[in-house]
Amino acid sequence: TTFIDFVNYRTFWKLVNNQREQALGILATTTNYSRLAGIGAVLLIVTGMGMVAFLQGIPETQLWFRIKMIFVLLLVINSIFNGRRLDIKLRKAFKADSEAVTGEVLRLKGKLQMFYLMQLSFVLIIIFLTTYKFS
Repeated sequence: TTFIDFVNYRTFWKLVNNQREQALGILATTTNYSRLAGIGAVLLIVTGMGMVAFLQGIPETQLWFRIKMIFVLLLVINSIFNGRRLDIKLRKAFKADSEAVTGEVLRLKGKLQMFYLMQLSFVLIIIFLTTYKFS
């Protein structure tokens, strides 16, 4: 969902100046992804805990797993506290639809780009740690 959300926001920013109605339609569609992302976050944590329980705590003793779980938590926390806040601000800015909002929208664009860069980096680090397990 993080990658799909990233692609949707990139498409949104490409359309916002020329095809505003389509851009706002994409923005409205992304509302559903936050629910999916929440379900995905819960599944990440539950399956990690299930793996630890199933393997009787063995992964918990390995450094790669501990580091991975930190990044999973960072992914979830960043999504909840930064991503959600930025998304709400962006939606409010487009509802206001005034010239004064333009500067705010551009600031939000930069912050959203940084947010997605962090999220995608966390995902890549998690995949790397899962693939190249070390002690």
